[in-house]
Amino acid sequence: MNKTNKNGWKYKKLGDENYFELIMGQSPPSKTYNLKKNGLPFFQGKAEFGKMFPTPKKYCSEPTRIAEKDDVLISVRAPVGPTNLANERCCIGRGLAAIRCKQDIIPRFLLYALRAIEGDIANSVCDQGGGFTAIKKSQLKAVKIPVPPLEEQRRIVARIEELIRRAEEARRLRQEAIAKTSSQFFHVRRKIFESLILDCPTKPLGECGQVIGGGTPSKKRHDYWNEHIPWISAKEMKGFELIDSELKITDKGLSESSAKLIPKNSVLFVVRGSILYHYVPVAVNKMPCTINQDLKAIVPNDDINPTFLAHMLWGANDLLQEMVETAGNTAGKLPTPNWSAFKVPIPDLEKQLTIVQELQSYQEKLDELISLQSKVSNVMELFQSALLAKAFRGEL
Repeated sequence: MNKTNKNGWKYKKLGDENYFELIMGQSPPSKTYNLKKNGLPFFQGKAEFGKMFPTPKKYCSEPTRIAEKDDVLISVRAPVGPTNLANERCCIGRGLAAIRCKQDIIPRFLLYALRAIEGDIANSVCDQGGGFTAIKKSQLKAVKIPVPPLEEQRRIVARIEELIRRAEEARRLRQEAIAKTSSQFFHVRRKIFESLILDCPTKPLGECGQVIGGGTPSKKRHDYWNEHIPWISAKEMKGFELIDSELKITDKGLSESSAKLIPKNSVLFVVRGSILYHYVPVAVNKMPCTINQDLKAIVPNDDINPTFLAHMLWGANDLLQEMVETAGNTAGKLPTPNWSAFKVPIPDLEKQLTIVQELQSYQEKLDELISLQSKVSNVMELFQSALLAKAFRGEL
């Protein structure tokens, strides 16, 4: 006998063939894979999942296991439990299973019901050991979901999607606020740069301090790596700050290679590679580090505040990018003579500090928005989990 919850909803097992058809995926021969859209879209696992529907990366000309449109796709191999809805006929590999609703079950209702117990499904196989988890067909068949009448299913799906839509809209608006504030910040720095260059002395960038180039210790030498000196590349330069570097070098790697120690409070900027993305990443390091060959560092003279100099380089980003495009360098490289001679406005130190304080207020506002957005994202995850749990307790 099927058990019921407090609302009288019956529980149905995914193995109940009156309600569901369960299709376990199977990987077709690799020679049948292609990127030319020959055959059916081929999904191998969670890597192709989106928020609701998967996105094809490969196709298969000879599919062995097929999911139909509106089948619920569930990841059955590391990680176990995540779900998507097939929005077209597709081939599924062994990392997925497809669940087809036969009667009295709305596919989206099943999708949300499974998402409500995703953690339970994952935990049911977490003691397998070996660092790799998978769920068997017999285990998947035993999973139960509550099944209210069709009208109630429709109401629950509509309510879930409306509340999620509102929450996503709130998150989107906050992301727009971050983008707007970030853009304003850039333009403020740009205007300050333009105004200063008209009414105060300028100095070639190469004369603003000691210029230090980057280098890379041999990756084949294990005794050069994984110790304590951060090794910075363009990917660690996010905005105006540095994120923690995954790669660190040893004292031996520093002394026996082209890498050089960059003192704290130096101005780091990218001279090739990432500037193809139409901006020149700039940052000030808060602790000693080394840099790779795509970067340069300037240890500012005593009369130049490093944060001020970094802001001025951000403000000059359009001009620096124009230098790259004019040079026609496909590697996205700042021409060395040009950037060394590039003139930066340098007012007296007191005015530099006043400008830094003004710009810091913008930075703090932006940081606050970004921090709040991170909190909103975390709350969104908790909200959706709580929303689904409430829905399938019959409390929505």
